[in-house]
Amino acid sequence: MNLKSPGEKAVDAVLYAVIGTVLLMVLYPFVHVLSVSFSDRGEALRYGFHFFPRSFSLEAYEQVFQARNIWVGYENTLFRMIVGTAASLLVTILAAYPLSRPYFPYKRAFTLVILFTMLFDGGIIPTYLLLRDLELINTRGVYVVLHMASAFHVLVMMSFFRTIPKELEESARIDGAGEMRTLLQIMLPLTVPVLVTLTLWNLVMHMNQFSDNLLYVTDRGKFVLQYVLQEILIQDRQDSFASLTQTQEPPAPESLKMASIMVAITPLLVIYPFLLKYFEKGTMVGSVKG
Repeated sequence: MNLKSPGEKAVDAVLYAVIGTVLLMVLYPFVHVLSVSFSDRGEALRYGFHFFPRSFSLEAYEQVFQARNIWVGYENTLFRMIVGTAASLLVTILAAYPLSRPYFPYKRAFTLVILFTMLFDGGIIPTYLLLRDLELINTRGVYVVLHMASAFHVLVMMSFFRTIPKELEESARIDGAGEMRTLLQIMLPLTVPVLVTLTLWNLVMHMNQFSDNLLYVTDRGKFVLQYVLQEILIQDRQDSFASLTQTQEPPAPESLKMASIMVAITPLLVIYPFLLKYFEKGTMVGSVKG
């Protein structure tokens, strides 16, 4: 039986203490937000931490679900999550695969160009002028085009392609497969972990991103959910809940804000457990062997 020494037990105790502290720091705001969102007006206005709703109420969620701006934001956010993620994966695969092949000419020069974009970018004004010339200002296309190519994602994908044994590719060549067939039928089925990881990174980025909305979109019908939340939480604009004035005792503004946060983060909370089993493997393989 392998017994731990006092020193090892002390190290374990310190590690558990650190992990417990980090876990508490993560759960503390989440529990507070969840509790206030389910509290009635009197309980939500109470000062201090809310561990659980003492007076349970769903009125804040009813008002949030009736707010049109929330659903417009959801629609635009789902659009950029689905279309933006698909476009980003397509560009990443098509860029990483040839650059990972040893026989691809000038691959070192192309890789240096990609690395250069990680250090320098054109800036806000040149980007705005480019999007204006492409007639993407005030369109949902701006959410997709701006984030379609990521140098870091290409490098991670290149690293994963290089880990695949070259004998598989050579066997496909002997059987008469071309480049595209080798990519689609041999390479991509082996890259599921890293594809899932990149998908999760893109989904989270598109779900949380609102700076492009702030800079390039002024049409309220194209606003994303995070920008609507930013108006509600930071600018304290609650135009979306104007119907509250018709109720006898509307929910507290804090309840509406917390309910809006919960509605916004729910999709990722639902998706994340299904992608978790691939996430660790895809991240480690893409980074350690890079």
